[in-house]
Amino acid sequence: MRGQNGSAMMAAVLLLMLFGVLLLRGLEQVYELRMQGVGIEIRRIRAATQAHSALSWALTQRWQAQPAWQCLAAQGGGVACVRTLDSGLLLLGQDDEGLLRFWRRASLSAGRIMFNPRGWSDFCPLADTAQCAP
Repeated sequence: MRGQNGSAMMAAVLLLMLFGVLLLRGLEQVYELRMQGVGIEIRRIRAATQAHSALSWALTQRWQAQPAWQCLAAQGGGVACVRTLDSGLLLLGQDDEGLLRFWRRASLSAGRIMFNPRGWSDFCPLADTAQCAP
């Protein structure tokens, strides 16, 4: 009878260990999925920072008044583009990978680019989307 009690105890311990291993494996998978999400979020934050930085950097550059897109690689990463429209200027800031683009309307005053108030846009404000690609 003593041998049977030891076997039952051993089986219970092994079963408990099996459940623990399965639980740890499940937690590992959840952790890996969360870390992928964190990586994606970091990449998007970096892209947004580069795009906004490129827009600000565009203010410091000298641009020619042209109806065609003019683009320059921004100093801190990203790309800044400018296009002359009838109503002023349209600036585009995008990250190096092209994940995010931010648009901003501006005007030219005394040779300097000035952002228009409420000129932000997350999408191209032009009616013809074919003209949105630099």
